Amino acid sequence: MNLNDASLFIRIVETGSFTSAAESLGIQKSTISRRIAQLEDDLGVRLLQRTTRKLKLTDDGEELFARCQPLINELDTAKDYLSSTQINPRGRLKITMPSDLGVFMMNEVVGTFMKRYPLIMLEVELSTRLIDLIEEGVDLAIRVGELADSSLIARRVATVSRGLYASPAYLKQHGTPKTPDDLQNHECYGVLKAVDQWDFDNWDEVVEVKGKLKANSISFIREILLQDMGIARMPKVFCRDNVQQGKLVEILENYVSSPIEVNALYPSRRHLNPKVRLFIDHMMEMIGDHPWVNEQMILPVSGP
Repeated sequence: MNLNDASLFIRIVETGSFTSAAESLGIQKSTISRRIAQLEDDLGVRLLQRTTRKLKLTDDGEELFARCQPLINELDTAKDYLSSTQINPRGRLKITMPSDLGVFMMNEVVGTFMKRYPLIMLEVELSTRLIDLIEEGVDLAIRVGELADSSLIARRVATVSRGLYASPAYLKQHGTPKTPDDLQNHECYGVLKAVDQWDFDNWDEVVEVKGKLKANSISFIREILLQDMGIARMPKVFCRDNVQQGKLVEILENYVSSPIEVNALYPSRRHLNPKVRLFIDHMMEMIGDHPWVNEQMILPVSGP
């Protein structure tokens, strides 16, 4: 059996017609018909029942599709990966990520990636909205926090340490919490859609918190803290400089806040843009070498 013809058969079934397969592959419909007929002759079976309106798989066709599709997809993935590792990978790579993460950290990753692969054209959308990657043609999403159930492939990239922060003036006026339960008497700010229950690794129960502000930007919440307005649980890397400058104070340091995950999400491997793997590998390399790793503010994840 000719593997190219088998791959062509898989494409026809996946696209639903000879015409769609021809358009996606950039070849003549008559060529496809001839090659499928040759494949059927080689196998001595009928694979497709063709009518003027639709295609229908025969029992033999369904068997061939079920057995060959995973193999063909693995071959395509291997071919794409090998192509992506050539000296001059090129083409478009569309990425989405939260604004705070993009501006504060990922800009360095993107900049060095552009220098490393100058023929790759990047489109980066900084947004907190949950984009439908397949519907909008996005190759890769970098997301922070708990993931919603989806058909996307998720690869954990790093975990980010968190702490509780407030300004010295706020703590002077309202008092410094001594235990997590004391937070119930304070204004506690969080991000949109986050739960109003804060957990700690070394505290038995979750703490119900309340506050008059939620925002979809960590940077925005940090600026509110700098106006002496409350307490927030924040990634330590976002508050590091403010703490060193004496503008913010980390509180309840003996009660460890659970870290948050950074994940790379992409469509199923069958549709994987090979440049996605290049970007993820580069990103993990950059994160692993970052000084914040030595300060235990970001912990990279090794392995696939």
